[in-house]
Amino acid sequence: DAIVAVTGDGVNDSPALKKADIGIAMGIAGSDAAKNAADTVLLDDNFASIVTGVEEGRLIFDNLKKTIAYTLTKNIAELCPFLIYIIASLPLPIGTITMLFIDLGTDMVSSRKGSRL
Repeated sequence: DAIVAVTGDGVNDSPALKKADIGIAMGIAGSDAAKNAADTVLLDDNFASIVTGVEEGRLIFDNLKKTIAYTLTKNIAELCPFLIYIIASLPLPIGTITMLFIDLGTDMVSSRKGSRL
C-alpha cells in the first residue's frame, strides 16, 4: 500500500487534498478552501519544508521507539523482584525505598542519555 501526498493551492485542488492520505496546502498562495481541506499547511510555500518535516518526523519516531524500548526494558527489570515475591511467595530481596532509589537513578541516567539523541 502506497501513501499518497498531494499538494495544492486552489479551490479545484480541494477534493484531491481531502482524498489523499496527506493533503498539503500552500499557506501564502493557497485558498481558504484548500487550507481547510488539507491535513497540513505550508506556511512559507516552500516544498523543501515538506522534506524537512518528513525527516524530523522520522527522527522523532525513531527516538520514540528507542525511548519506549528502554523504558520497557528498565521497568521489566525493576518488576522482576516483585513478580518473584507474588508468584513464588519469596521475601522481597530489596526494600521498597531501595527500589525507589534504583528507579530514580535509572530515570536520571536515561534522561541524560535521551538529551544526547
